[in-house]
Amino acid sequence: MAKKAGKRRAVRKPAAARAKARKSPARNKKEKDAFDESLLAHGQAAPRQADGTLPPGATHEITVGENGEKKIVRRRFSIL
Repeated sequence: MAKKAGKRRAVRKPAAARAKARKSPARNKKEKDAFDESLLAHGQAAPRQADGTLPPGATHEITVGENGEKKIVRRRFSIL
């Protein structure tokens, strides 16, 4: 017995993927800036100390790129 050829149902992307696709570059920059400000305000982002380690409580390192732009990079995790 042959199967009927029918329409294939489109598979929807998860809600998070659909929402991410709708974000504009300006909105992404605003969110990144807000996240960076939050890290700085709570002491979770800091430059490396003279001995090359991050201060206690810092989970992100502040680095300066070749063009002088500051960049925040995650270096470790905190469970608290």
